[in-house]
Amino acid sequence: MAFNGEKGVPLADLDTTGPAPTAIALLGPDNVRVVRGDKLAITVEGEGADTLRFALSEGQLGIAREGWKIGQQTKAATVNVTLPMLSDVMLAGTGTLVTDQMGGADAKIVIAGAGTVEARAIDAQKLEVDVVGSGKLRAAGKAKDLNLTIAGSGDAEMDGLNADTAKVDVAGSGNARFASNGQVKANIMGSGEVRVFGRATCTVSSMGSGKLVCENGVTPSSDESEAAEK
Repeated sequence: MAFNGEKGVPLADLDTTGPAPTAIALLGPDNVRVVRGDKLAITVEGEGADTLRFALSEGQLGIAREGWKIGQQTKAATVNVTLPMLSDVMLAGTGTLVTDQMGGADAKIVIAGAGTVEARAIDAQKLEVDVVGSGKLRAAGKAKDLNLTIAGSGDAEMDGLNADTAKVDVAGSGNARFASNGQVKANIMGSGEVRVFGRATCTVSSMGSGKLVCENGVTPSSDESEAAEK
């Protein structure tokens, strides 16, 4: 297993003397718990902990289970990570990643598969979220600009997240919820639903039964309005 060309090794063999990572990539069925601290520290526990492999490369901590394959039933191990700042999360597989804090100028969360990410306190200038598959994101905090993409049946449950502006793209049956008092633009194809809390000004372009629900109402995009008039 390799991350950014760096082969994964057992935790005991991982060189952690360099700069602390700001990104975490988790591949597999395991659980990762991230807390903020002055320097990088990693501990593992639970069944299968000896098969976990780690890599540090280009500011990213990669975590994977040796020999694990998609669809394989196995008990999850737990990885506890302490680091100064987390700004980028990538989850592939059925695992779970929980972080108390996340932020920076550019923050990114990618979920590919059936896993779950819980980001309890985000503080970012720009937040990019991609949910591909049946995964789930639970998030709270704030972002100046939110760029959200859902492809598949996944959910972005961000009721406690406030975005100044947001651009949302949904393809499939996935759902999203967040708060905004600014401009929200959505493109929806399929049966997905996007619900926005607050006083946002919302415009939508949609195909299918999907919908954008805003407390201040929703205006069709200019393209749809022109098509309706013809």
